[in-house]
Amino acid sequence: MIERAAILSTGDELTTGKVVDTNSNYLADKLVEAGVEVAAVLTVGDVAERIIWAWQQAIEKADLIISTGGIGPTADDLTTELVAKIAGVDLFFSEEVAENIRRLFASLKRPMPENNLKQAKFPRGAEIIANHLGTAPGYRLDLNTPHGKKHLIILPGVPRELKPMMEETVLPWLRKMRGPTTFF
Repeated sequence: MIERAAILSTGDELTTGKVVDTNSNYLADKLVEAGVEVAAVLTVGDVAERIIWAWQQAIEKADLIISTGGIGPTADDLTTELVAKIAGVDLFFSEEVAENIRRLFASLKRPMPENNLKQAKFPRGAEIIANHLGTAPGYRLDLNTPHGKKHLIILPGVPRELKPMMEETVLPWLRKMRGPTTFF
């Protein structure tokens, strides 16, 4: 059963103070509302060693880890590659997601940079979470660890994309996993 969560936010823009991390506040509120204790909120920059450290801390402390940021098309977006490394799995390429990205750029009448196809790669075993407002879909990955079974949810860092994904996909999944909750 999912009782404890950790929130992991990734991005140099967060650790330098250029952007305020409103995602963690939003996610913590939604998790507590769903009856899940938030054990930790971790924020790290776009440095592989720090991201791996944060994931290791989160996996030790929580049943559910929700990560935001680091799944864009640029070279400093490292989350997906590092999650695959932590899980000990290869990446797979989703042609369906790639086609959705191509369609989005075509609908905007803009050429698609090839690096956007990086967003169609996922750790093997991941369940893709559709993003109807941007090019970076999220995903969910279950992981068996020495600390027990962990549920990893990776979402984009753009709040207007993250919030509908949380409301439409993640929270219904979480409610199903937790079962009926009674509040007194």
